[in-house]
Amino acid sequence: MADDYDFHGTHPASPRPDAVPVRWIPVQQRPGAARVRAYTCECLSLVFEQCMAGGQGFIRRYDRSVFPWDIAESPRVRVVDAMALWRQLMTGEAK
Repeated sequence: MADDYDFHGTHPASPRPDAVPVRWIPVQQRPGAARVRAYTCECLSLVFEQCMAGGQGFIRRYDRSVFPWDIAESPRVRVVDAMALWRQLMTGEAK
């Protein structure tokens, strides 16, 4: 039987050579409230959250390899477009 620490969340694929760059917008203050619909595993230094706020969707990125953490967000778009971006990040089609 596996112990609880053996379970991990979603790990995004490594970006492919032809991955589309995302325009990440640095978050200067504490990130605003958002509903997190999906997230990547906490065991990695780069963590992503698929978020919704104000009827729009976006991806929030935490770079925990530096201190203080770098926090950035994708542009806010229609929810369906944010879901497509999430899939691209998870499959390595975006970086």
